[in-house]
Amino acid sequence: MRFLILGLNYLPESTSIGPYTADLAEYLAQRGHQVQVVTGFPTAPQWQVWEGYRGHYFLREEMGGVPVLRTYLYVPNDPKRVRNRIMFDMSFTLSSLLAGLMTASWDLTVVISPPLQLGLTAWLWSRVKGAPYFFHIKDLVPDAAVTTGMLAENSLPVRLAYALERFIYRRARGIGVISPGFAANLEKKGVPREKISLLPDYIDLDFMHPVVRGNDFRREHGIRPDDFLVMYSGSIALKQGLHTYVEAAAACRDHHGIKFLLVGDGPYLPDLKDKARDLGLDNLLFLPLQPREGLPQQLGAADVLALTQMRAVTDIVFPGKLLYYMAAGRPILAAVSADSESGRFIQEKQVGMVVPPEDPEALAAAVRFLKENREEAVRLGDNGRRMAAARFDRQVVLLEFARHLETLAGR
Repeated sequence: MRFLILGLNYLPESTSIGPYTADLAEYLAQRGHQVQVVTGFPTAPQWQVWEGYRGHYFLREEMGGVPVLRTYLYVPNDPKRVRNRIMFDMSFTLSSLLAGLMTASWDLTVVISPPLQLGLTAWLWSRVKGAPYFFHIKDLVPDAAVTTGMLAENSLPVRLAYALERFIYRRARGIGVISPGFAANLEKKGVPREKISLLPDYIDLDFMHPVVRGNDFRREHGIRPDDFLVMYSGSIALKQGLHTYVEAAAACRDHHGIKFLLVGDGPYLPDLKDKARDLGLDNLLFLPLQPREGLPQQLGAADVLALTQMRAVTDIVFPGKLLYYMAAGRPILAAVSADSESGRFIQEKQVGMVVPPEDPEALAAAVRFLKENREEAVRLGDNGRRMAAARFDRQVVLLEFARHLETLAGR
């Protein structure tokens, strides 16, 4: 069969959706299918086109045995402005539309969203090329914009986005979601249950495995063997609410031996650094994103792996970093709403502790609790590793994903 995969992010980006999309494309190719990827130029997480990709409108390359066609992106200087983010998304929506017309015919389009507008691109392709589309949702874009306060619920952009959602969902041959909360969200919006498939993110358990905490990563960054290390790793965006993490570090600065580490990049990083400087924190270290091949040592160096979200975030996101955290065999400390998708999962599966969001004192108290109760921390971390193996094994999830796409394409 012939599949065209449409998604904004792809390797060599190591954050966001890119690695998952590449895994899917390469897995389908390994099953003997013809696969073509249409994607953007790498920009995550610094919001700059990477060196070696600049100066192009279109670029063809091959990665992992899969042909990849990259198309133009408008990359704003200030991605925090809503108008700039919309222009960024629309630039890829339009350039990818043209790119698809330059490719050979195919049996099924696999859309990786966000951005939401890619569903419109896939629908237009279906009118020209005759290929139906499968819409796989990684983030509920309109809901996220409202809950994070970027846009008002009754604003024109949000009303248009919800209308576009209805249009795209109605015309898709199938819709994939990464968590049960996403499925419930779609059903409330009138999407038939039989049209929705639960296809979670996945983790390579051979690559991401527990390692000893006293590894080279600690030594390279001056973290002492007896330091109790709390680590956040990933993108730094608005919905993460990472100001809580910085303020929790301030609440722990008088507690000897507790260190906080924030590894990542994104448009809100300068704000966090300014806050840490204003608070005079010497127990909080910032590091840029580290090479992906060193991720097991990086996460394994932590005693606790942290996750924060804004209070309004409920069923709009299920962070992929949770899978990496669990596979690393470390307890998760989540400052999230208890009834959010992340909060419910962490509590039900007993893979970590959940404290109220945007409450740095509660987060700091939980850090101190885990420091004083190492056996409980180990238990939660072990539970996480078992859960990663039971529910999110790459080989199991990708096989189910591929079979579902094959069924849709052959219908």
